[in-house]
Amino acid sequence: MSLFRCPLCAAPLERAAGAYRCPGGHSFDIAREGYVHLLPPNQKHSALPGDDREMVLARREFLSGGYYRPLLNTLCSRILALSGETPALLDAGCGEGWYTAGVAQALRAAGRRPQIAGTDISKFALRTAARREKGAEFAVASSYRLPLADGGVDVLLNCFSPLA
Repeated sequence: MSLFRCPLCAAPLERAAGAYRCPGGHSFDIAREGYVHLLPPNQKHSALPGDDREMVLARREFLSGGYYRPLLNTLCSRILALSGETPALLDAGCGEGWYTAGVAQALRAAGRRPQIAGTDISKFALRTAARREKGAEFAVASSYRLPLADGGVDVLLNCFSPLA
């Protein structure tokens, strides 16, 4: 079962071959790159919301320089200290998945069995995130209306993204 809920009716989503589906009959195709689009058209404020390709590339290059490694290490340490054996984690505003992948790797290295998901409003960012962390599920969604059940995650990670 997915951590995500249907953005139209809030029912649980199940990942099937090539799509996420809810019991209410709503279906959301999984893009070739591995993410799903869960942002309803009436919640979009532009044709291509979020960061564009160039912005994602620039951030990826910057993060690969290690400038935010101390922050990632601190996040990993705190999450390891506060989470159980099978934590459910959502990275809201995950961008290209740098923090998502780092935390997932730290949890797995510690013998944990996490269920990891990430959301971002930019499909360009999620293309990179889905390639970077294959063991997670990613969705285009707004941080202001996360497609999650109340209490559906143990850890909500949000680095530099607005959150209502």
